[in-house]
Amino acid sequence: MSKGIDISKYQAGLDLSVVKDAGYDFAILRAGYTGYGNGTSKAKDSSFEKFYTQAKSVGLGVGAYWFTCANTYEKGVSEANWMYENCLKGKQFEYPIYIDVEDDTGKKYYLRNAGKEAVNQGIKGFCETLEAKGYYVGIYASDISGFKELMDVSGLTDYDKWVARYGSKPSYVTEYGMHQYTSSGKISGYSGNLDMNESYKDYPSIIKNGGFNGYSKNSGGTSDNTNTGASNNTSSSETITYTVKKGDTLSEIAEKYGTTYQKLAEINGIADPDKIYAGQVIKINGSSNSTSVKTHRVVKGENLSSIAKKYGTTWQKIYNDNKDKIGSNPNIIQPGTTLVIK
Repeated sequence: MSKGIDISKYQAGLDLSVVKDAGYDFAILRAGYTGYGNGTSKAKDSSFEKFYTQAKSVGLGVGAYWFTCANTYEKGVSEANWMYENCLKGKQFEYPIYIDVEDDTGKKYYLRNAGKEAVNQGIKGFCETLEAKGYYVGIYASDISGFKELMDVSGLTDYDKWVARYGSKPSYVTEYGMHQYTSSGKISGYSGNLDMNESYKDYPSIIKNGGFNGYSKNSGGTSDNTNTGASNNTSSSETITYTVKKGDTLSEIAEKYGTTYQKLAEINGIADPDKIYAGQVIKINGSSNSTSVKTHRVVKGENLSSIAKKYGTTWQKIYNDNKDKIGSNPNIIQPGTTLVIK
């Protein structure tokens, strides 16, 4: 688990060096927003560039979010393209790019009044557009007033969730990568309140090794703010194993032995690095249990984007390698189809 904050122009006086010194790992920055006047005007957050530069200089991982008013697929596409051209292009982000889904402060309720399916379409337009540009995306919302009341989450299973719920763990959304647990956090050296978050995935490794968010593929499997500590020079003639204990994650095991969770997954033939179990014996070194070419059998509810995230690749690569099985429309794949993952 890593911990971080999310900030915007409303925290303009914050010195991110005090955040780093306090032991935090990342900052999710508001890149911009769709305006409150007519629900279509777009603007960059006035503190985004400064916060981005400062976060990079002090060694914090960086993600970004966009406050949305999109209630059609086309509006979601428009927001994503504007964000890319004006905020993301030329930068690198170790954490996901999120669409922020909540009712507008102007009380015109562009999302709520449009209905859940319209909100879902706006989200899909935004996320699919940025995914096509090589970004790892996700959805931010409140557990109840956002995910439950504004959208149909059953139609958004492919995307990472960042859930706001204060005082307890999220209960409506049960699968999520990040939890915003308070809006009144305190850090020594800053007098204001801060949103505080816990991240349960090793996003820097997923993103860097997958070649997302401005990084080239396999550009580094360890977070910039992680100290691996252990030596990587284990003897190839001696197989080292580790028995998984309750609460272990593959990332934590990898860190302990100075390797990456992707390498452990490859050696042990683990298709989903998020799913290991107590008592499982993990080989730390040795030969792979799988070949460089893997296969994936499609199950109901999956699409190419969700499958690509599991294997640290892109949906375009999977589609190009499996056109004969998928057909002309990459958005339609039949359950039971066996895909080649290279």
